[in-house]
Amino acid sequence: MNFLSEEKKTCYIVGRPDIPQGYETVVEYELDRLMARGVLNFVFTGMGPFERLCMETLQRLQSCYNYLPIRLTLIGSDARWLADFETDFNVLFCLCHESSLRLSPARYAIRHSNYLLYFQQTDFGGAFSDLRYGRDLGLTLVNVAHSKREPFRPISRLW
Repeated sequence: MNFLSEEKKTCYIVGRPDIPQGYETVVEYELDRLMARGVLNFVFTGMGPFERLCMETLQRLQSCYNYLPIRLTLIGSDARWLADFETDFNVLFCLCHESSLRLSPARYAIRHSNYLLYFQQTDFGGAFSDLRYGRDLGLTLVNVAHSKREPFRPISRLW
């Protein structure tokens, strides 16, 4: 039985080793937009700075929207590493390499998701292969790096 296929809309969150300052409100905005589309299951396979920011934002939104059944899932292949995050997630899923030799936790999460939320400013490096894999499978890609709005600038007077 696949616990991810029970959900109609799932978002896989993939990050990068660092994230510039100023994206906190953009992450909250994009996660709020996904929830408005009915996405309530969020899947992680790592806990880098971007994933951590998303997890903390989702926990805050969980307390605000306590009437929504938001579920945070962490998938990994090391049970000891997963246990370190036991209190942060609703579901911990250990993917054994023996049962799925060709499928990494990231690829497993992508195959069972509808959306992919990520932070990528370039067309190479980092999670690019996962992004291409998700795009090829038809996932809706949401790049937080491209969502950041320009700061408000007053309109200059014409005269």
